[in-house]
Amino acid sequence: MAIAYTGGKTNQTELQEIQREIYSDFGTFRDMDIDISEGHKSGTDVYESKVAVGMKAYTGVAVVAGSDSLAVSKSSVATTKVEFSDLIDYNSLLDTRFERSMARGAFNTVSNEFDNAVLQQITPAISQTVENDIWNGATAATKTAIAALTPGAAQGSISAGAQTLIAAAPVNLIDSIPTVVLHNASQAKVTPGAGLGDYKKVLSIATIDAASIAAEYSKLYATLDPKVLANERVVIFAPLAHRQLMMIANNSVGAASNKNFIFSGEGMDAKAYYNGIEVKFKPLVGFMIAAPSKYLKLLMDLTGDVSRLEVDKQANGSDFYYYKNVQAFAAWCTNQRYITVYGG
Repeated sequence: MAIAYTGGKTNQTELQEIQREIYSDFGTFRDMDIDISEGHKSGTDVYESKVAVGMKAYTGVAVVAGSDSLAVSKSSVATTKVEFSDLIDYNSLLDTRFERSMARGAFNTVSNEFDNAVLQQITPAISQTVENDIWNGATAATKTAIAALTPGAAQGSISAGAQTLIAAAPVNLIDSIPTVVLHNASQAKVTPGAGLGDYKKVLSIATIDAASIAAEYSKLYATLDPKVLANERVVIFAPLAHRQLMMIANNSVGAASNKNFIFSGEGMDAKAYYNGIEVKFKPLVGFMIAAPSKYLKLLMDLTGDVSRLEVDKQANGSDFYYYKNVQAFAAWCTNQRYITVYGG
């Protein structure tokens, strides 16, 4: 890691506190907003079942074979092993404010003040990166596959707008949850194997701002499967900016009128609801996803890997130190026909 220190030599007086960057933590993991499962080092098999039965007239005779079906499908999901790592050169901190916290002796260049004030930001920065990648981005291979799909306006086809969003998304080492919903290799789909997901999409969408956000959420709500609403706890996963847009929309309605978005609590801990459905804000770009949270999955080797950071000195007499974090995970989805996508 190239330690970028700007400002030259120290002055006689200085502001003691080092102002830090703002990092959002791994909220998806902290709040268990989706189904997070561990113990998957290289991958796992995900099973789904479907049962179809039909009513027949009573005969009172021996049962004969009918058209009922009991189907179980297995989808193999591979996790991707990734790392965050770099070198740390403490020598670049010589002749700076951090020098005074170095122990005496030319061999000693580790700065406790630097470690406590700056190096500790690595873990939350890693958490934020993982959070971003889980909700936005796609591998190069999946970008190519989605671009090759034939777009259409009807259900059962991807929208041209979704293809544009995926094309503009970051190239990541893993596919994000929206990407997996749009394109996956599930064996439980109507057409098993790699290809378009079985999700349900909002057919007509518009640019979301404070004036239009209520109308666009109404479209999403109207597209939800009534059976899911009646039997499962549905959650709407929405872009971070929607929280402010909801507040502005509520303010413009006026205190005497019914508000479209209900907030429970105050500040950053306030929970948002639309028509009784909780809205959770994530680093999504262009997409909203409405589904029972258990249908959206994050498969991991060990959940504690998110915050484990190894810092040590390089071998072979080097003055450099290093930091390293290693994780293995994959996003996945099940019961896709009950997942509704705005922007899909």
